[in-house]
Amino acid sequence: MIASKLIAHRGAALLAPENTLGALSKTKEIGIPWVEIDINRLGDGTLVMFHDDQLGRLTSARGRLADQRWQDVELLDIGSHFSAEYSGERMATISQTLDHIQTLGLGLNLEIKVYPEFTPEQIVFDTIKALDKQWIDFSKLLISSFSTEVLNLLHQWRPDWQCGHLWERIPADWPQLAEALNLVSVHCDHRFLTETQIQVIRSSGLDLYCYTVNDRSRAQQLWDLGVDGIITDNPLALSRMD
Repeated sequence: MIASKLIAHRGAALLAPENTLGALSKTKEIGIPWVEIDINRLGDGTLVMFHDDQLGRLTSARGRLADQRWQDVELLDIGSHFSAEYSGERMATISQTLDHIQTLGLGLNLEIKVYPEFTPEQIVFDTIKALDKQWIDFSKLLISSFSTEVLNLLHQWRPDWQCGHLWERIPADWPQLAEALNLVSVHCDHRFLTETQIQVIRSSGLDLYCYTVNDRSRAQQLWDLGVDGIITDNPLALSRMD
């Protein structure tokens, strides 16, 4: 298994504001060895740790991420929506994020977001530059995306990197895609995963990770069926079962 049985989704999103440095620190504090975060792109090309293509859900500002420059967003409060304790949290660049994750000693599941404002080539090329510059231990890096095109570009440009395909429902041609892209893992919505699919994927030698599981009994059921890892907003609650 590449990652761990528990992976903190967006940095344990029920315990700290998602995709923030504070959430990464919380992941380390509660003893979870791997974290899942999102990489996104501003209009000026700055890569940031942020899930949405709009500012409104997590900040008091409005507008598309693609219309922002770093100086437009660097002081935005993205913690107060969670609690007063995190009112000082700010958006983090990917450079800041990678430094913090490695300082904490965490493994990283990095999800590459692709929105219509940018081409897959733009986000992949910029992500590669950032990781080439800063990431040290590639055995502790697992890149995932819902975009087959993103994964194909990574396979072309960095064939040795560990990559997994994200799906909501696993398609019938997943074995062909896994072989063509040299995938190491399958990531899927646990609600649409069947016991037969688990058995077949596990027998293929690929890791299987399920999102987003916050229920203790469901997590235990998935582990019992052979799922490698659970991506969860509340790893503290599930860690008592791990």
